[in-house]
Amino acid sequence: MGITPLDIIKKQFKYARRGFDEIEVRDFLDSVRETLVEQLNENQRLREMIGRRDAEIAQLKGEESSIKDTLVLARRLTEDLERKARRQADLIIGESQLEAQKILMATADVRRELQAEIVQLQSLRTRLISEMQALLGSYNQILHRFEQSNEPS
Repeated sequence: MGITPLDIIKKQFKYARRGFDEIEVRDFLDSVRETLVEQLNENQRLREMIGRRDAEIAQLKGEESSIKDTLVLARRLTEDLERKARRQADLIIGESQLEAQKILMATADVRRELQAEIVQLQSLRTRLISEMQALLGSYNQILHRFEQSNEPS
């Protein structure tokens, strides 16, 4: 700016024959100086405010960038966790299926053993029945002979 309040205060006018009223010029210059001081103070205040706002904006942009970075990191971590969870779930499912197959195979083995045992028991039963029938037949013949031998002749 070309003129300062101090320039206005120090300004000296040359005297002329038909010059202006010196008091009126001084009052006007005082008024101009006061207005200029107010304007300069207001400009300084506004510059300081703009500086603070610019600093706040810079800080907020930094925080925004940090927040964006954090969100990107959180998204990546979430995706990694999801992938790991899926892999782990697949592994658990696979292990469970293998365990289920082992159980089914063991159950089938037990079933075959039980069926073989049932067949053996049925065979043993049939043999015992046959032996008992044969034994009873033998006892029946002995009784029949005994009855014949005890009959009066």
